[in-house]
Amino acid sequence: MEIPLLVLLALSIPVCAIAGLVLGLSARNRLTALQHRIGALEGELRQLRTGPVPTASAADPFAQAPAPEAPVEEAPAAPPPETPDSEAPPAAGTVPSIPPAMPPSPPRNADLEATLGSRWAVWVGGVALALGGIFLVRYSIEQNLLSPATRIALGGLFALALTGAGEWLRRGERSLVLPGIPHANVPAILTAAGTCSAFASAYAAYALYGLIGPAATFVILGAIAALALFASTLHGPILAALGLLGAMGSPLLVSSDRPQPWALVIYLAFVALPAYGVARLRLWRWLALSAAAGALAWTLPVFLLEATDALPAMVHLVVQGGLAAFFLVVLPYRSLANTDLGIDHAASIVLLAFALAAIAISATVAAGDGRPVFVSVMALVLLATGFRFAAAAPAVAWAGLTVFGALLLWPIGTELGTAPESLLYQSGDVFAVRPHAVEVHLGLALLAPAVIAGASLVRLARSPHLRLSVASWYAGAATIGPLLALLASYWRVAELERSLSFALVAGGLALAFVVAFQWLLRNGREEGTALSLGAGATASAALAALALGLVFALEKGMLTVAFALMALGTAWVAERIAVPALRHAVGAIGLIVLGRLVWNPTIVDGNPGPLLINWLLWGYGVPAAAFLAASRLLERTGRDRIAQLTESLGIAFAAFLIFFQIRHALYAGDPLAQDFSLMEAGLVATEALVFAALLTRLDLGKADPVYRWGSLIFKAVSFGLSAIGLLLVENPFFSEREVSGGVFFNSLILAYLLPGILAGVLARVEQHARPRAHALSSAILSLLLLSAYIGLEIRRIFIGPQLAVWKGFTQGEQWSYSVALLATGILLLALGLLGSNRFARLVSAGYLVLAVLKVFIVDLANLEGVMRAVSFIGLGLVLIGIGLVYQRLLAHRPSNAAIPS
Repeated sequence: MEIPLLVLLALSIPVCAIAGLVLGLSARNRLTALQHRIGALEGELRQLRTGPVPTASAADPFAQAPAPEAPVEEAPAAPPPETPDSEAPPAAGTVPSIPPAMPPSPPRNADLEATLGSRWAVWVGGVALALGGIFLVRYSIEQNLLSPATRIALGGLFALALTGAGEWLRRGERSLVLPGIPHANVPAILTAAGTCSAFASAYAAYALYGLIGPAATFVILGAIAALALFASTLHGPILAALGLLGAMGSPLLVSSDRPQPWALVIYLAFVALPAYGVARLRLWRWLALSAAAGALAWTLPVFLLEATDALPAMVHLVVQGGLAAFFLVVLPYRSLANTDLGIDHAASIVLLAFALAAIAISATVAAGDGRPVFVSVMALVLLATGFRFAAAAPAVAWAGLTVFGALLLWPIGTELGTAPESLLYQSGDVFAVRPHAVEVHLGLALLAPAVIAGASLVRLARSPHLRLSVASWYAGAATIGPLLALLASYWRVAELERSLSFALVAGGLALAFVVAFQWLLRNGREEGTALSLGAGATASAALAALALGLVFALEKGMLTVAFALMALGTAWVAERIAVPALRHAVGAIGLIVLGRLVWNPTIVDGNPGPLLINWLLWGYGVPAAAFLAASRLLERTGRDRIAQLTESLGIAFAAFLIFFQIRHALYAGDPLAQDFSLMEAGLVATEALVFAALLTRLDLGKADPVYRWGSLIFKAVSFGLSAIGLLLVENPFFSEREVSGGVFFNSLILAYLLPGILAGVLARVEQHARPRAHALSSAILSLLLLSAYIGLEIRRIFIGPQLAVWKGFTQGEQWSYSVALLATGILLLALGLLGSNRFARLVSAGYLVLAVLKVFIVDLANLEGVMRAVSFIGLGLVLIGIGLVYQRLLAHRPSNAAIPS
C-alpha cells in the first residue's frame, strides 16, 4: 500500500497548488468587482444630487420644451415626466450625468489567454484525469503491484472522489465564477471523468477478473447509468458528451487475454440506455444520435471477438436497433398526428445503418441456424417502427431491404465449394452448409415480404391523407420489396436459369397485387393521396410481376424486358390516376434500364434464332414498343423530362434492334461476331441516316430536345461510319476484300448507293429544320457516297470482284471515269437549273473541272488511239453544250436584255 499512497501524495501537491491559485484569483476578482460596484453607486448618487435639466432638442423640432428652471429661493417646479426612451442633451452650464462605472474590456490577447487558460485547460484536464486513472490501473496491472480486488476498489474510490468533487463544485459554482473571464464547466468535467472511471472499473471487475457475476454487474452498471443520468441533467451537455465518449471508449483502453463478447454486449446496452434517457429528458437529440452511432460502430468488434459465432453481434444489433427506434422515433412522435408529420431524415438514416449492418452480419457463414430468426426479428423491429409512426415510414422499406439483402447474400449449396461464396467456407461444423438452407431461404422469401407488403398496404388504407413523401415509402415497400425478394431468390436458387416454378410464383404475386389493387379501391372510405398512390403502385407491381414471370418462363427472356413492361404498366396507371409519384417511378425504371443498356448493350446472347423473327424482337423490340407506348401515355398529361426519357429509350432500343438484326443476318446468326465488313458499315450508316431523317422531320413538326439531339447523334454516327468505314477502312479500293454479288446487283448498292440517296434525303429535310450548314454537310456526304459508288461500280465492271488499286487500270475503265464525271456534272447542272439550286450548279462546275483535268492530264498520258480522241471530243462537246445552255439562260433574263450587245 506504500506505492499507491506515495502516488496519491504526489498527485495531491499540484492539486492543492491549483486549488490555492483558483481561490486566490477568486478572492482578488471579488475585490475588484466590489470596487467597481462601489464606483457605480457613487456615480448614481452624484447624478441624483446635480441632475441635468432637460431642454428642447434642436434636432427634434417636435420635442416639447420643459419649464424654465426656478430660482433657488423659490419652490422648484415639478420635473417633467421621465420617458425612458428619450435622451436629451444637457443644457449649457449643467453638470452631465456620470454613467455607472463599468469594468474595462480586456484586450483581444487577454481574451485568447483567458480562453486558453480557463476553458481549454479545464477540458483537457478533465480528459487527462479520466485517462490518467485508466493508465494508472493499467500500469499497476502490468507491474503486478496490486491485487485485482485492490485495483477495482481504488478505481471505484477514484471515480467516487471525482464525482463528489464535481458535485461539491457545482453547488458552490457561483462563488468560483471569475468576472470578466469566460469559464469552463469544471463540475461537469470532473463528474464526467468520474463516470468514465466508474464504468471502466465495473466492466473490468466483471470481464477481466470475474470478481462479480452477471447479476451484480447488472446492478452496478445500472447504478452508474442512473448516476450519470442524474448528473448530466444537473451539469449540462459537457458531462453527457464526455461521459458517452468515455463509456464507449473504455473497452478499447482495458484489454484482456480472454475477450468476452457477451460482456461487451451487456456493457454497451447499459451505456446506451442512460445516454438515450438523458437525451430524452434534456431534449438533446445530438446525444441520442451519437449513442446510436457509437453502438453501431461496435458491431464489427463484437463480431470479431468471436468470429465462429455471430450470435453476440446479432443480439447486439437487435438490442441497439430496438433502443434507437424507441428513443429516436417512438418517444418523440407517440402523441403527434401522423397525417401532419413529414419524414424524420436523421432517424431514418440511423435505422438504415442498422439494416445494412444486419445484412452484413447475416451474410457471414458464422450466422448459422440463427440467420432466419435474426433477419426476421430485425425486420420486425423496423417494420413495427415504420408502421406505427409516419415520421419513420422509410423504416418499412428498410425492413424489406434487410430481407432482400439477406436473401441475396444467403449461403446456399448442397456441398462445400459449390456456392458462389465458396471462398467463405472452411472445414468444421460451424462453416458447413445446412442441408435445409434452401428450404429456410425460400420460406423466408415467401413469408417476410408478404408480411411487410401487407402491413404497408394496411397503413395506406388506414391513413388515406398521409403526405405524399410518407405514402411513397409505404407504397414502395408494399410493391418493390416483394419483387426484389423474388429476384433475389431466383438468382440464388435458380441461378438465372429457366424456372417454371419461379414463373408460377411470379404469376401468383401478380394476382396478389391485383387483389390488393381492388381492395384499396373498394375499401377506401375516403379519397386521399395515399390510396391513389397505393392503388397505382399495386397495379404497376402486378404488371411487373407478370413480366418477371415471363422472364422466368422464357429461356432467353431478360430482366430488361420486365422493367420495360413495368414502365409501360406504370405509365398506363399514371395516365388514369393523377399521382406524380407514378410518373417519377416510370423515370426511375427508365434510368435503371438506361444504366443496364450503357453497361452492356447486349441483351440476347448466342444465336437468337431465324432471320427477322427471332429473340431479338423480344429482347429489343418489346422494350422499344413498351417505352414508346409509355411516352405516348405520359404525353397525355404533359410532355416533361420523364416522357422525353421514355421516348429516348424507345428510340435507342429500336436502333439496337435493327443493328443486331443486321449483324445477325450478315454473320450467320451470330450478332456478337468479332468482325466488321463493308456491307455492315453501309447498312448501319443507312440505319443511322434513316433515324436522323425521321427525327429531323419530327423535330420540324414539333420542336423537342429528344428529336433534335437524337437526329444529331444519329447523323454523327452516319458521318463517322461513312468517313472512316466506307471511304477508308472498308473501301474495297484500298483493301483485298472482294465485292459480294453480281456485276450490277452487289454489296456496293447497300454500302454506297443507298446511304448516298438517304444522305441526300436528309439534306432535303434539313433545309427546313436546321441551319444551312447542316444541309450542306449532308449534301456533301451524299455526293461523296454516290461518287464512290459510281467509281467502284465502274471498276467492278472492268476488273471483277477484286477492286484493289494495285491491280491496275484499263483504257476502257479510264475513259469510263471521264464519262462518269461529265455525266454527273451535267446531271447536277440540270438539277440546279430546274430547281434554281445554286449549290448544285456550283458542284456541277466542280465535277466538270475534274473531268477537264482528268482528260488533259490522265487520259492524255494513259489513253491511246481512238479512246484518246473520243475522250477529248466528248469533253469538247460537253463543254460547248454547257456554254450554250448558260448563254441561252442568260439571254432570257430581264437584266441581260437591257444590256447592249
